Amino acid sequence: MEPIPLSGGQLLLTNPDDHTLLAREPALIGGALATHPDDLEKLRMTCSEVPTGLMVPCPLVPQTVEVPFVESYIAACRKAFKPFVRLQPAFYYLHGLHSFHALRAAVLAMTDLSGGALMAELPVDADGRMEDGTDCLAAVAVLQRIGVSTIVLTAEESADLTDALRAIAPYARVSLGVRCPAVWLLRDLELPNVELFVPMQHERARRLADLVRTRPHTQRQIVARDLEDVVLAPDGRDVHFIDWTTSISDEIVCDHLLDERLVELEDEAPAAFKLLLEEEDDLVALEENLYMITRPVCLCAESPELLERALRIYAGLALYDGTWEQEARILKYFTEKYGLICM
Repeated sequence: MEPIPLSGGQLLLTNPDDHTLLAREPALIGGALATHPDDLEKLRMTCSEVPTGLMVPCPLVPQTVEVPFVESYIAACRKAFKPFVRLQPAFYYLHGLHSFHALRAAVLAMTDLSGGALMAELPVDADGRMEDGTDCLAAVAVLQRIGVSTIVLTAEESADLTDALRAIAPYARVSLGVRCPAVWLLRDLELPNVELFVPMQHERARRLADLVRTRPHTQRQIVARDLEDVVLAPDGRDVHFIDWTTSISDEIVCDHLLDERLVELEDEAPAAFKLLLEEEDDLVALEENLYMITRPVCLCAESPELLERALRIYAGLALYDGTWEQEARILKYFTEKYGLICM
């Protein structure tokens, strides 16, 4: 994961006309962010003192999602992202998605194309969840292990933003930012561990800069990080805390009967399900039944190619317990690319 090459300030500039802030308050500005490819070069010239990134809109998600969704959406993202990658900005800012499965797929597509630094915008709704029901902490736990260096939270209501930050702050291992109306900073917001402020689409950075500088509650509030002795292992929708000796079920064949097997095992003791993939049809069964998985998952396959395809589909952080021993270099790649947790 490439760190975001910011200069240490709290604010991103998103308009070339705001470059005067660099001369006036250089310590406040962390970087510049072009909102359209046509603006990148101008912003690079007017804000040459700081790194300049590029906003990358993600393709629309089809209203009717059919299997296979993940690989088809990754392919759509790769096609859409290639023109942005050719411009070689200092960092990329993915935005425009309310579905976590789609957002994760977009991140995989970008890391397929580029090893550049990556920000992702995470919209949060009520009850600390995204619009599609994904727990915001589960989303952060995955994103921070698959190549995202900064996660920027947005919300329709200020209370939803602060609630999400309270849940995320103790466990985030990447930098956190917010993108909210400047007027929200006039309120007594709690913004734990927030390091970065991004202007809204139709707002100038100048107003946000004044509030970031003058309002005491926007000064960084530090929440101690937790999770030294347990593993954060989301299932793709909900978050789970397990330890390194957690119980894992016997092998569950991942075929057309997977849904029935998962129902039968729901009341049994193992903290994690071990899914065995033996052929390509098992990948279809896995994707069709992702919604039924309510526990951490250990994926195992003799073929590293089949295992990788399963890792691309599974939206959580998969466990690996040594079944069908894989080469160390392959496990390293799976850990860095897909967040595989080696037990």
